[in-house]
Amino acid sequence: MGFLEDKKRARYFYKYFSKIYDFVNPFFYSDEMRKKVVDMAKLKNEDKVVEVGCGTGFTTTEIVKRVGEKRVTAVDLTPEQMIKAVKKFPKANFVRGDAENLPFRDETFDAAISAGSIEYWPNPQKGIEEMARVTKPGGRVVILAPRKPDGYLARKFAESIMLFPTTEECIEWYKEAGLKKIEYVEMGPYFFWSKLVIIISGVV
Repeated sequence: MGFLEDKKRARYFYKYFSKIYDFVNPFFYSDEMRKKVVDMAKLKNEDKVVEVGCGTGFTTTEIVKRVGEKRVTAVDLTPEQMIKAVKKFPKANFVRGDAENLPFRDETFDAAISAGSIEYWPNPQKGIEEMARVTKPGGRVVILAPRKPDGYLARKFAESIMLFPTTEECIEWYKEAGLKKIEYVEMGPYFFWSKLVIIISGVV
């Protein structure tokens, strides 16, 4: 397990990292990637969307463009991160919560999106199952996960910090969660990182 796959450690890390997160994040997660993530959710104007691991609201920005603030519910474990997102989108619904135990009823949302969060989940399978659970039949679950850096030293360092699932692992997690019509797009490279994988599926 990577250092930040422990929820308590990740919570304290982002308490302080949140101060510079908006400056650092664009170096690893581009506007093009963000648009692709939300495109793959195939949102309609009236859809209700849950974003799991909203951080300071980078992906929230694109979701709000598609459906409006009031139809977005954003979840994060770190209040310091979420405070910044709340200031950007005061009409959205923000909930402090755990990706592996979402505080919502079954089939609440038309789509579930998570970008840059799964790498911190101790149990990714459970997190995906939770996203599927709270999504209505026929809705889509979209996750962006990082790929391992190409360089040996960078890869070893990155693996000691967080999870870097393969495309095959993500697809298998989706299948185990009962998701069908699985599609994926690998994007990158971006700076010293290798490609990022985005996976989408309709919920059974």
